[in-house]
Amino acid sequence: MAEKKVLGQKTERVETLETEVKKFAENLPYWAKYLAGKILSGNNISDENIDISYSYLLEEIGLKELTEKPELEIKYNKQNADAYKSDLILTKLQNVEGVNALAENQIVEFGPNLTIIYGTNGSGKSGYVRLLKKKFYSKSPEDILQNVHSDERHKSTNAKFTFRSNNEGISLNFTDENKPEFEQFSVFDGKSVINHLQYKNEFEFRPAGLSFFAEYTDAINRVEQKLNTEITTKQAGNTAVDLSDLFEGESEIKTIVQNLNAKTNLEDLKKYTPFSDADKTKKENIQKEYDDLLLASKGKEKRIKKLQNIKRLLDENKEKIERLNKFSTSEFLSKIKEAIKDCITKEEKAKVEGIESFKTTKINGIGTEAWKGFIAAAKEFAQQQITKNNNYPSKEDNCLLCQQPLSEDAEKLINSYWEFVKSEAEENVKTAQEKLNKIENFLTKLEFDLFPTDNTLTNWLEENRPKDLEFFNKSLSKLKELSENIVSDIQGKKTNDRPELKISLEKHTSLDTGLDATIKSLITDEQIKELQELKRNRTFIEHKERFNNHFEKFETYIKKQIWLEKANKADFAKRKITDTEKSLSNKYFNQKYIDIFNSECKKLNGNFGIEINHTGSAGKTFRQLKLKGKNPNAVLSEGEQKVIAISDFITEMKLSEINRGVIFDDPVTSLDEKRKSEIAERLVNESVNKQVVIFTHDLVFVSSLIGHSKALELDIGCHWIENVDGNQPGTIWLNNTPSFEKNYKTSGKAQSYYDKAKKLPPQEREDKIKNGFAALRTAYETQVVFGLFNGVVQRFEERVSVDSLSGVVFNLEIRDKILDSFYQCCRYMEGHSHSDKYVYRKPTLENLNEEIIKFNEVKKEIKAVGKIQK
Repeated sequence: MAEKKVLGQKTERVETLETEVKKFAENLPYWAKYLAGKILSGNNISDENIDISYSYLLEEIGLKELTEKPELEIKYNKQNADAYKSDLILTKLQNVEGVNALAENQIVEFGPNLTIIYGTNGSGKSGYVRLLKKKFYSKSPEDILQNVHSDERHKSTNAKFTFRSNNEGISLNFTDENKPEFEQFSVFDGKSVINHLQYKNEFEFRPAGLSFFAEYTDAINRVEQKLNTEITTKQAGNTAVDLSDLFEGESEIKTIVQNLNAKTNLEDLKKYTPFSDADKTKKENIQKEYDDLLLASKGKEKRIKKLQNIKRLLDENKEKIERLNKFSTSEFLSKIKEAIKDCITKEEKAKVEGIESFKTTKINGIGTEAWKGFIAAAKEFAQQQITKNNNYPSKEDNCLLCQQPLSEDAEKLINSYWEFVKSEAEENVKTAQEKLNKIENFLTKLEFDLFPTDNTLTNWLEENRPKDLEFFNKSLSKLKELSENIVSDIQGKKTNDRPELKISLEKHTSLDTGLDATIKSLITDEQIKELQELKRNRTFIEHKERFNNHFEKFETYIKKQIWLEKANKADFAKRKITDTEKSLSNKYFNQKYIDIFNSECKKLNGNFGIEINHTGSAGKTFRQLKLKGKNPNAVLSEGEQKVIAISDFITEMKLSEINRGVIFDDPVTSLDEKRKSEIAERLVNESVNKQVVIFTHDLVFVSSLIGHSKALELDIGCHWIENVDGNQPGTIWLNNTPSFEKNYKTSGKAQSYYDKAKKLPPQEREDKIKNGFAALRTAYETQVVFGLFNGVVQRFEERVSVDSLSGVVFNLEIRDKILDSFYQCCRYMEGHSHSDKYVYRKPTLENLNEEIIKFNEVKKEIKAVGKIQK
């Protein structure tokens, strides 16, 4: 109900989003109002609800007799039940396979605030981003490419995502579908900019009242689909094509039958009636004349008919193989695998939600149909005990049978019974198993013996194309084996990956072309042409006779078309839904979006006068950014475009009630340092409230991100990604970037990898050793900055520390030692292309230990020389 304000003696009704949604529902036709009422009461629309609504619709459009219907009352019950997690964090990405040419066995770790993944162009960042865009929300999703440079068989795309919520880990695979965790993260990249600036974009998350329209539209679509299904069924059950199959050959009568529709005049059909005695005589005369002429050209006609029959049989065989091919595609095989997996899942759920919890020695027959019927009947009778303020059972209620007061345990037991009645687990298992049984039954009935012995087509192929026959039989045998394997999977409930298998139809085409050429060469003389003319006349008179025999079918068909035409005029008023949703969205939601968007533009120094236009469609609202009536990308510079697109993206995510993380791919490409710093500051601030992950090749941007993070005292993760030797993109070095130089002022990191490698078996040792050399390589870089040059010039500091010049240490001997050891590390870690002098060698524990000792000695020498110089 609308809220009321009392002003003196006057009562003013105040409209809210909820009251206006309710008003919309109240004014719907009965069949639609029924569905709206269910949705606004907080119920999911079941198939039974759709069936009831559909029956009411048929009454409304005059396709069903009117019935007496109960009065409907709309009750608004705002609910917010979902599977999203407010504390969800993405912690790890690993086991990536089949994505571009990305290296396998890599691990990417993500912190709770800001994570930076830095690497040069071609290092593999785009491959990881494309993978994330495929699973997370993105305005520019892309297909994942295989490694085009590899001749080996490509692996299927996969990856393992690890999340954390409520201090528990959640592991999901790339192949997992419809998981709410994937919907709680969003990706922004360069391609998203155009989508934000040039196209209409749907508001993904809005108030629950506005979400009603999408749910209602979905319900309306289901009713519409039900009507369309019945229309399709009626059409398929008795089409003009089916009726035309009553006539062999072609004639004007057959053409008329093929074009029967709701506007066909029955009187026009009656000109072909009746089939008179004169017609019978004419038919006999034509047949005699045809038979006489046929005798004179019997040999040639016989051969033509034989070849035409072979051609027909070949076409039928091709159609059968085409049908078999449909059931061996990867899509069909994938659906079977998913059906098996679904059945297994539902069986496990049924066991958990089953009747075991009700077993007791005090009562016999728990779980029987009689017991279930008793519980269901009790539930129905309990509904009559519901009062205005409470449901049955509640405190101080009595037993429905013995009238004794209910104990607390009795109350809990009865509530458990009600939950059991509502459980759909057992029915779901039954439905899933019936689906598998249906598939199994279908597969076992498939015909693979398409070339049996003594078959006309088989004999012809044996005589004329034996190799083609051998090819067909071998191919069909493989298809049959695949079908049997699938049946075995279904029976054993095993989710095996079965490869797609199709029979090529090129040989059918070749055979058909050859037959056409032979038949054409035989039809050359006037005798054949005269036979063909007599055959046409005979066909017409035969069609006329058959037309009269089946006239009642044609008459019935026309009447059915009139019914279908009436059904197709059913009005689902989708435009009204869209207009109402758009109006309410403008009134209760869109301005909030505009306010936040303008605030974001201001934070990024992007006040360019952007306007937001709103449109609606199918119960959804869309926005489009405009600047003086034009698309912003046609007016603004590249940097300004990115600022506006990022503002729009952040605004959308801030309004989202479920988003927990945002991923950016090189958001500052081609921007000046001032813009980079502004965007870096904004993204760092955003990481205080949710996870922010940034892929970038821009060192200045990395420096700015690190600087702003230090100002907020945020712990961040910063990983190095590279293309090893030019053929292994996507290699990840965790926490091994300029932001972690303080961890590399000693050989401690390398020593840690060395200690771990010693404990591993040889086959698992090499990766740790390579990581050790990578850490040692970074330690040498850090030693140059802080040891030799005393931090006079650091990687990302704008200022040169002149005061530190007094501590600079340098001599040629130390230089040569550092250079030699640095290149040794590069050689062993496979981190760079190698010169002839330093070609790659398989690293060993002894190599790593030797280089660690060298580093420690060089570090001591630098320190000693520094003391002497002072």
